Amino acid sequence: MKYFRLLAMVPPLPGAPDAPPISLGELTELYDADMAEGDRALAATLLGFLDCRNVEARLQGYDVFDERAPLTAEAIEEKAELPEYLEEFLAAHESGSISDPFPYDALWRAYFTHLVEVAESSRSVFLREWASFEITLRDALARQRAEGLGEKGDMRISGVPVDEGESHAGLLSTLAEAANPMERERLLDASRLAKIESISGIDPFSTDAALSYLAAILILDRWDVGKAADVTKMLEVFA
Repeated sequence: MKYFRLLAMVPPLPGAPDAPPISLGELTELYDADMAEGDRALAATLLGFLDCRNVEARLQGYDVFDERAPLTAEAIEEKAELPEYLEEFLAAHESGSISDPFPYDALWRAYFTHLVEVAESSRSVFLREWASFEITLRDALARQRAEGLGEKGDMRISGVPVDEGESHAGLLSTLAEAANPMERERLLDASRLAKIESISGIDPFSTDAALSYLAAILILDRWDVGKAADVTKMLEVFA
């Protein structure tokens, strides 16, 4: 699909992690109004990241809920019309059958497995490459943290099968030199934004261009200090 009107309306993205030029809520309203049904489903898969954050917060007893997520609080509470991966995770959580030492690793493994499956079944080159990049980056970070704690390097990796892709060795080395946790997160998100730009495609009005813009806004949303000026609270939104 071509989204001339939609993508001509959105403001340009910043070149580094910063407050988003359009709010995530405004963007999702535009996408809901203008995108074709199949492409809205791809966008909803990216936004499923927010659903998983809401599910984890609910199960841990936190009184927070991101209303911009595709699923409502009622749908999660009543387990109504949930994606299959969430239904299966919640059933396993309730039955106590999750074997992971940290049970929410199973939630995120289910989400990223779903993301890969949707990416592979779609024609979106962006979605496939973004899923591979994000999963391998998260696994590299998990491995680095585990080794830093003297644990087995593969103890907390996702286990989601993707192409080997980038090693992220250079980025991990740079992170070790970061002055503080905020700077570390800024380096990580700068790398994510650079990757998104590099795989968004040559057509600025394509489905992939729309998905890449949404993926970038999801990252920039975490730097909206207007809604979370307290640094401690801001760090809590980084997954």
